[in-house]
Amino acid sequence: MFNVAGLVAVGDEVLSGEVINSNAAWLAHQLLSVGIHTKWHLVVGDDVTAIVQALEWMHAQVDLVIVMGGLGPTADDLTKDAVAHYYHRELVVDSATADHIAAHHGRSAGWQESVSRQAQIIEGATVWQNSNGQAPGQLIQGSQGVTILLPGPPRELEGLVRDFLLPWFQQDPVSKPVIRRTLTSFETGESALAHQLLPLLSGQHPKMGVYSRPGNVEVRIESLTSPQQWVLSERAVAWIRGQISGRLYELNQGDRAHVLVETMILRGQTLSAMESLTGGLFLARLINVPGASACVAGGAVAYTDRIKNLFGVPLSILEQEGAVSQKCAEAMAEAIRHNYDTDWGISTTGYAGPEGGNEENPVGTFYTAVAGPKASRVKRRVIALDRQGVREAAVELALTLLWEMLELPDIYRPGSQGFTN
Repeated sequence: MFNVAGLVAVGDEVLSGEVINSNAAWLAHQLLSVGIHTKWHLVVGDDVTAIVQALEWMHAQVDLVIVMGGLGPTADDLTKDAVAHYYHRELVVDSATADHIAAHHGRSAGWQESVSRQAQIIEGATVWQNSNGQAPGQLIQGSQGVTILLPGPPRELEGLVRDFLLPWFQQDPVSKPVIRRTLTSFETGESALAHQLLPLLSGQHPKMGVYSRPGNVEVRIESLTSPQQWVLSERAVAWIRGQISGRLYELNQGDRAHVLVETMILRGQTLSAMESLTGGLFLARLINVPGASACVAGGAVAYTDRIKNLFGVPLSILEQEGAVSQKCAEAMAEAIRHNYDTDWGISTTGYAGPEGGNEENPVGTFYTAVAGPKASRVKRRVIALDRQGVREAAVELALTLLWEMLELPDIYRPGSQGFTN
């Protein structure tokens, strides 16, 4: 049973930052589901020596190393050459793999060489045929440890992980998946929350961490699937809820935008938005949900006072209170709701920086408002983030405010009609 793993991404394009290493993040999460923590991430270029050095270093730290990328047919795809060198083994063409690749390969010039190159297998390796591409995965076991090779394209890598890698781990009868519960605060800042949870953060049973993003802070509680660990996890969650004064959401990987869209569709309600600070980010978040047109009517980016006034914000509010104010935010939400004839109107306004702001509302101040059939509500926040961070935090606050106005509960479980009170 492996407890920890190391991940090695191969490719000059990954090393230079041209391609983001999203494979490592996705794979680390999958490994955690079977009880394996990722201890190291390394990125190396398309160089045999660099790959061999990465393997030597990784295997000195962990028994399981997963190498991603560099399995294609071109001259710079050198992962197999390096791994064969590391294990002191030959590369051999596997006929079954060659037939599988040839059946899915085009017939342009040089296709035979491409098939032959990708069908090379490290001597003694277990082959995992790639149903979403050509280059197979490989499992190599030796005195140095276990190395697994996966192709770099995410669709191919993910298919091999689901079809072969995870089932291979689960063959171990003592395998204990890790359960992670996440409580999210959209109100309390990271430092304040961490201070309140310090007694639990300093321990390891269960393991706990605090992670911050613009507009929200997550508390993650990690435990194994044993009765004792489950009890510890439940006690930890209850203690955390007792320590934090604001609302804590347990969304179980559900996306808030999806939940809000689904809720409004089920209720036959519609929404519109007038955005200043966020410049369309809020509506984009909702419109990214398939089927959002059933409840999202549209909106306006009203960035200047003149445009706000054109859409119905009284000139007196803009002149006396200013565009960044509680009254302006509320007027924006009411105006867009009236103009678009929707059940709900949402607004965002604020100072993202680096310029702007005043003594009352410094840079980093923003207001969001929701106007509904019976009432309206406005919230104000002041945060110390960069321009994009302030805008993202404003979107999160708008989602939170709409969630509250729709009177949705704190716990959401996808796939089971959603909510738990």
